[in-house]
Amino acid sequence: MAAGITIARPYAKALFEYAHTANRVASWSILLSTLSVIVQDATVVAVLTNPAITEELQAKLLLDIMDSLVTQEDKAALVNFIWLLAHNKRLLLLSDMSVEYDALRRKHERTLTAYVTSFAPLNHAQQQRLIKSLSLRLQRQVVLEMSVDPALLGGAIIRAGDLVINGTVRLQLNKLGAELAA
Repeated sequence: MAAGITIARPYAKALFEYAHTANRVASWSILLSTLSVIVQDATVVAVLTNPAITEELQAKLLLDIMDSLVTQEDKAALVNFIWLLAHNKRLLLLSDMSVEYDALRRKHERTLTAYVTSFAPLNHAQQQRLIKSLSLRLQRQVVLEMSVDPALLGGAIIRAGDLVINGTVRLQLNKLGAELAA
């Protein structure tokens, strides 16, 4: 999928620049996310990959689906964007464009998603302390995405950008075992 991301990146960048100028960054994030879900549907994929279906009909399909979901402020730009993608045969890359767009949005807003896998669910106070600590360390606003993995035996693993913090009991036991074996 690296080729898809490479092709999608300039479209996402151009769309982000437009949305930023129009002060519509958040609404376009939602539109792209919705389009991403739509183009992953098996029926839609069948239509978009069918060589007998013209690019006009492909664009019309997506625009008809999105019609009730788009605001008047974004409608003309969405029509132009979908037609451009249909003409360039890039409609199936909308998911990659959404990922790239959201990365540009997070960079612009100076936010970072931290993925936390813990032994047990963290309570609200623990989550707030973690957000505060990571925000200070990374100099960005941090959003947590939580998951639970009882196999960790205790503690947590935090992944935020290039930073990985492994504070699990399993890691500590492995280190202790290695030291005792040496």
